[in-house]
Amino acid sequence: MRFVACCALAILAALLAAASLVPLIPTEWWWVRLLDFPRLPFAAALVAVGVGLLMCLRGAPRSSGSALALVVIGLAVNGWILRPYLPTQGLSVDSCPAERRLSVLIANVQFGNREAGPLLAAVRRTEPDLFLAMETDAWWEERLKPVAEAMPHTLKRITGSYYGIHFFSRLPLVDGEIRHLAGQDTPAVVTGVTLRNGEVVDFVGIHPKPPQPWQSARGRDAQLYAAAAVLRERVEPGLLAGDLNATPWEIAVERMRRLSGLIDPRRGYGYVATWNAKSSWMRWPLDHIFHEGGFATLSIERLDAFGSDHFPYLVRLCRQTGQGKTEPVPRESDVDTANVVLLAAGATERLQAR
Repeated sequence: MRFVACCALAILAALLAAASLVPLIPTEWWWVRLLDFPRLPFAAALVAVGVGLLMCLRGAPRSSGSALALVVIGLAVNGWILRPYLPTQGLSVDSCPAERRLSVLIANVQFGNREAGPLLAAVRRTEPDLFLAMETDAWWEERLKPVAEAMPHTLKRITGSYYGIHFFSRLPLVDGEIRHLAGQDTPAVVTGVTLRNGEVVDFVGIHPKPPQPWQSARGRDAQLYAAAAVLRERVEPGLLAGDLNATPWEIAVERMRRLSGLIDPRRGYGYVATWNAKSSWMRWPLDHIFHEGGFATLSIERLDAFGSDHFPYLVRLCRQTGQGKTEPVPRESDVDTANVVLLAAGATERLQAR
């Protein structure tokens, strides 16, 4: 019986190590990209398997030792990738004048969810300047009317599907519009926002489709690169927010950040999983609020669950005096790779080399 258990642990170690390594392949295959999500669960499982294999060393030292080597490799890969999301640095800004503050709340309400009360209470309590709600439909349109009264500057598109979107702002908008980035049928918010000190910053809110069985991740990745192209074209510092259906360590997200100069406030602060609110162990960060240079993070908060499979995610920022956009520093191949994806997806957006 012990021999069988040790063999099972060795097989499991090999599978977990393979699942940790395969997402390093730069491909749009759906099953590879989905393996990018559960890196923290993979790491926890590898630790448990490793402890079990240590007990097997006396009876089968050679096979158990080889399996332990796979455990170490898997843990090293996951540890290296998750390392930036350990709470090692904290937040560097203690205070900020009220006229330079900007708070952004995003929430995927989950299509078909009919529990609006807790979310509305959270919006009232936190009083965000910007609020992006995703997967909204006609029912949510009615329930969100109190938000529109308090945050009168709005953009919205009801699709009757998982990709309805509502955007609310306390601050005046500049040239706000709903666009379909990368030729996809998922609406996106593209607008300027006038801060209380009179400065204008840019905001892009997206909700691309996730990698799904038998479907490529190309459409999702194309939207990420299209959003980067939009931000690169503008002169004001910008924000990118939404349920990206991607973890921050994925190849496409990191490339998008390099292309646009976006900063992830989670780095050095913590993992902050926003999905799945209905599971106690299957959780990873899919909802994001990135900012360009010229902002500093005051606080990051995951709000309480409200019936959706996503937690609301709130980031408070400070617009820093005298600081403009950070010039992106992409790798040599980033622009070409992104443009290949955009072309294959049928997008009209293109990134220009600098």
